Amino acid sequence: MSDAIFPDERAQQDRREALLLIVGFAILTLTAVAMILAPAARLESWEGLGGRWGRLIILPVWAGCAWLLRTALRRWAPRRDPLLLPIALLLTGWGNLTIWRLSPDFGIRQTGWFVFASLMLGTVLRAPRNLRWLKRYRYVWLTGGLLLTAATLIFGTNPSGGQPRLWLGCCGIYLQPSEPLRLLLIAFVASFFADRLDLDWAKGRPRLLPAMAPLLVIWGLSMALLLTQRDLGAGTLLLILLAVLLYLATDRWQVLLATGALATIGGVLVYLLFDVVRIRVEALINPWADPIGGSYQIVQSLISLASGGVFGRGPGLGSPGFVPAVHTDFIFAAVTEEWGLIGALAMLALFAVLVARGLRVALQNRDVFSALLAAGLAASLGLQSVLIIGGVVRILPLTGITLPFVSYGGSSLATSFIGLGFLLALSGRKQRAELLQRPLRHLQIGFSLAWSAIALALGWWTLYRAPVLTARTDNARRGLASRYVQRGQILDREDNVLAVSIGERGDFERIYSMPSAAHVVGYDSLTYGLAGVESSMDAWLRGEQGYPPEIVGWQVLLTANPPPGLDVRLTLDSEFQDAASEALGAGPGAVVVIEPRSGEVLALASAPGYDANLLESDWQALIENPDAPLLNRTTQARYQPGMALGPFLLAWAQSQGLTSVEAPVDGMANAVTIDGGELVCAGDPDPGDPSLGQAMLHGCPSPFAALGDQIGGDGLIAMVEAFGLQRSTAIRLASAPTEVIPIPESGEATRFAAVGQGDLAISPLQIAQAFAAFWNDGATPALKLVDAVQLPDGTWEQLAPLGESAASISTETAQSMRAILSGDGNLGGVLATAIAGPEGENLAWFLGSIEIPEATFVIVVVLENSDPQEAVAIASRMVEMLTPEPADSGE
Repeated sequence: MSDAIFPDERAQQDRREALLLIVGFAILTLTAVAMILAPAARLESWEGLGGRWGRLIILPVWAGCAWLLRTALRRWAPRRDPLLLPIALLLTGWGNLTIWRLSPDFGIRQTGWFVFASLMLGTVLRAPRNLRWLKRYRYVWLTGGLLLTAATLIFGTNPSGGQPRLWLGCCGIYLQPSEPLRLLLIAFVASFFADRLDLDWAKGRPRLLPAMAPLLVIWGLSMALLLTQRDLGAGTLLLILLAVLLYLATDRWQVLLATGALATIGGVLVYLLFDVVRIRVEALINPWADPIGGSYQIVQSLISLASGGVFGRGPGLGSPGFVPAVHTDFIFAAVTEEWGLIGALAMLALFAVLVARGLRVALQNRDVFSALLAAGLAASLGLQSVLIIGGVVRILPLTGITLPFVSYGGSSLATSFIGLGFLLALSGRKQRAELLQRPLRHLQIGFSLAWSAIALALGWWTLYRAPVLTARTDNARRGLASRYVQRGQILDREDNVLAVSIGERGDFERIYSMPSAAHVVGYDSLTYGLAGVESSMDAWLRGEQGYPPEIVGWQVLLTANPPPGLDVRLTLDSEFQDAASEALGAGPGAVVVIEPRSGEVLALASAPGYDANLLESDWQALIENPDAPLLNRTTQARYQPGMALGPFLLAWAQSQGLTSVEAPVDGMANAVTIDGGELVCAGDPDPGDPSLGQAMLHGCPSPFAALGDQIGGDGLIAMVEAFGLQRSTAIRLASAPTEVIPIPESGEATRFAAVGQGDLAISPLQIAQAFAAFWNDGATPALKLVDAVQLPDGTWEQLAPLGESAASISTETAQSMRAILSGDGNLGGVLATAIAGPEGENLAWFLGSIEIPEATFVIVVVLENSDPQEAVAIASRMVEMLTPEPADSGE
């Protein structure tokens, strides 16, 4: 009866296989064409095609190999599983096209290996289908594999040079013996257990360890060879494979527990013995701790996954080349970046189906050797895929093994095809292996859980974490995209150009016309990422924001790039910025100038500075400079305020009715001893006016230490909160994180905190914002640096400040403070010092106001290791630069 039914069933399966191969060829053809057109799409010009037609050779090669293998299967394996060959060939073609796209040289080599692997598969199909020749000569096969692997200890080489030397060969052709060794070990173990299951274990199963002594000796020898080579990835795979085969043969869950314990002990040992293992484990636990060192590869891999999103960048339109070894260990990251979550899940599904069909082959073979061999081969493909993909998505440590059928590697591809040939030869049988049913079912459940975990991890990186990862400054894809899309200009308040992109599509170059504003404008570098406004306004400058979503989506779909960037206008005043930078000189220090009522930032000067146009050549010197020229001291530095805290303490105490600016004081010029150093007056107070106001203007600490005793620790914290000295300055620039300061617990701690020598550390911009309250009716203004963005229709859209104005003191108190702070001329303010650093370096402050015709501005100057008089001198030089020359009235 079965003979009468089988011809129709066989014809149906044959048509099914043919249809799947046709669909696979269509997918690969569309992919190849898309990859060829990708450069033209990116450049939006047919000139981008260049000489990329060579990769089309993979299509006729693939079709020819598929036709020959299908012909061989119809002759020698007519009852084969119809899914195995199409899935394997689709994965191979997909991987080969990706390798061609990443490196044409490697693509040519992989195409040659594909032909060779197909011939090997055909040779396997011509051999007797029961594979008894593999079982009968198992010791010969295994000895040959071990000898080849051992030969690498003497004759080993590395095609890329360096270590490890895991290959044999010359003249451009290399073999990695650990790949066929794995296959031979699976066959050996399958035959070993088959003999015992047919004999001893069928009568009651003896003790496990004595029965398996020969197997453990051989397996231990193989593991020793791989560990000597430091091929730890292959060693890990072999250990897990042994556990799986042991479980299948014994159906004892204790085997898995014992293997887990052994793996834990071995893992600890290799962690202690091998630096590479330690680096990989640390990269798994916390890759963000060293993103440009030991964790660089995994961090770039995760950024690559995130860049793919749901639908991917498009074949040939991604930038997976930023991931080291992307064509081998990390080819799955390249696939995900260009095909997105959908493509990654599709590839994962192909592997899941391939492994499931392999286990089905095992289940349908009553012969124990055939069943164990098929199960071992399927498990090997599944475990290899889980280990390497799990490493890419950071749920497992990196192992350095290849992704079957997909990664570059001739030995891996040939071995995978030979294993596929064995599965095809064993498939199509209808007699179940009753002995293995339960462990095979459990193994399939285990793989299903593994695929699910990987799918969840993919969703985590491509969806939930994607915005954070793609916005990282070490995501070089953003810098690369700036070469293809003209980035928007950055302008000052008078529309003077601060940053502009010049050149042609594909070769745009960013030019910075005002080095004094480098810390504000920042930089857009392919190598070093983004900083400043270039970073905070990147989405607008890049064209990802400001356009209707459908326009951005369509442009990204066609070219993988957004529309042209939009211009951004700042509140920065070039005249003020240049004046502040010139007056500041080499520093180190900072100058902040803001308009107190509007909160508009007119100048943010930090010294020493840098020239963003020379960033690539100067980077090493910049990061090695002890004065930290890349640090924006106006927002990112946190300084001890010292007596710069005086105006705020006095204003808050006056608003609480505790004192006034006219209140008399004793010992105004007395010093305050702090940790062995002395905090003294920054200026020369008028001895005829011993008041709190006079002490404040000249930064005299003694009266304010006494005022701290009067206010108390709770009052000091209330003052800090009232003036927002712990709030972050939200102006679309990076700033150092603020910390909540504790309430001083002792009288001495309270006095130190009152003179700015406690736990409070603030940035110059924070103190400028607070100081502006005296000219804004007692309210700290909401700061604003980015004024507006020019929309695609040419109109300017004003951007609201990120923060809000907040009342600090009463209007009357603000007026009282302003009267004493303004001075008699066009510059008035407070001199202050602080003791900073472990060696007690002097920190000089000047907080004041600049009065020029029809305008008043708040200025804050801070200088490291300098004198307060120099801080005043800088403010005075700015006044001179900004004050118009009087008109010549003539005679």
